[in-house]
Amino acid sequence: MSSVRESILAEASTLTAGDRNKAYGEPHDNLTFMARLVSAYLFGAHKVDLDLDSEDMAWIMLMAKVSRTDASFKLDNYIDASAYAAIAGECRKTIDEQT
Repeated sequence: MSSVRESILAEASTLTAGDRNKAYGEPHDNLTFMARLVSAYLFGAHKVDLDLDSEDMAWIMLMAKVSRTDASFKLDNYIDASAYAAIAGECRKTIDEQT
């Protein structure tokens, strides 16, 4: 029997490399688009000029999952948070390779 930690990481890996990746495409590409949208919103609504990237968005998504744990225990939030941490690392590697 695997530990809770192993189960969370295994499920996160299955989800991010499987159905979600097929449905939404590569995380770096999807989160880069999201970063552009958020940056445009922040500038338009608040005159805040930030150059967000895919790694920033992965960490922001992780923070959304962390904030949900305050309300109640749902294993899905832990699974998604671990996935977003891994995605942040993947995005950083991709960004570094592009520069």
